[in-house]
Amino acid sequence: MKKRVKAAILGFGGIGHCHASQYAGLKNVELVALCDINPEQLNKASETINLGDSGAIDLNAVRKYLSYEEMVKAEPDLEMIDICLPTDLHCEYSCRAMKDGFHVICEKPMALNSKDCRKMIRVSEKTGKKLMIAQVLRFCKGFEAIREAYNTRKYGKLLRLSMTRVGGLPNRLWFRDVKRSGGAMMDLHLHDLDFAISLLGTPDALISFGVKAASGGIDDSVSNYIYENGPVVTSEGSWCRKKFHAVAAAVFENATLEFEDGALTLYRVDQPVETIDLGEDKPYGAEVDYLAECILKDVPPLRAMPESTMQTVRLIEAEIRSAEAGGKRIRLKK
Repeated sequence: MKKRVKAAILGFGGIGHCHASQYAGLKNVELVALCDINPEQLNKASETINLGDSGAIDLNAVRKYLSYEEMVKAEPDLEMIDICLPTDLHCEYSCRAMKDGFHVICEKPMALNSKDCRKMIRVSEKTGKKLMIAQVLRFCKGFEAIREAYNTRKYGKLLRLSMTRVGGLPNRLWFRDVKRSGGAMMDLHLHDLDFAISLLGTPDALISFGVKAASGGIDDSVSNYIYENGPVVTSEGSWCRKKFHAVAAAVFENATLEFEDGALTLYRVDQPVETIDLGEDKPYGAEVDYLAECILKDVPPLRAMPESTMQTVRLIEAEIRSAEAGGKRIRLKK
């Protein structure tokens, strides 16, 4: 039987449940353990997240622990830690896990600031352990279809990219403290910024407008990314709306691809709108399986290198500075 990487999830809240539900059937990785400080969480087979139900898992198939220390001591064959903790703990436990000999996939955002991101990268380099941030849109088939159309120019040149990702304030209290979550800009809006720069590179400048709300941070914002001689790129993010809604529209010279709430459509002038079949799409599982494959082959995770996801955090920091200054234009270093 082909070897599979043995993994454990650290943090079994909403996103931890979402990750756990995706492991069944993955070819490169096996979930062997769960860890959460709250024993009630370890008895929940599913959770409600902004996308709906997280998906059920078989809790009898995994071992459960109440502390990181207990888990790593009891699991000598463990190779990879899937970190799904609150954002303010990402840097601490990613570094700790790598120093303890584990490869790490860590939920986004990479950390609350780019200084901590750089620390995580240094620890990865020093320990030789792989580090990848779970920027899930890089593994989502709808966004990958936009990427493929951009790279091949099958519909001509990209003229405009518009992204919206909005919803209500999350229920868990740590999200509501900007010092722990980074607010909607760092936690939710970051998804679309990450896709934009993974597709187009770092913009020449950016301008952001926003308002502070319940988290104490900027929880409703709109940003413009300026690419000289490039497409017009805008993104809107919010925790101030009645329900979750996400859409990305890529306007090419000869067609528009629109990915809205999981469905991809193709619009061309004077032709019927087409719905493109994406097949089964499990991006949360795909990202985990991808890192496991990289571990088995001992190659870097080129689809989501930590230097790239650190740049996403750095640009969120720039957006926050711009918004707090009333929409100041900020030039960016490449």
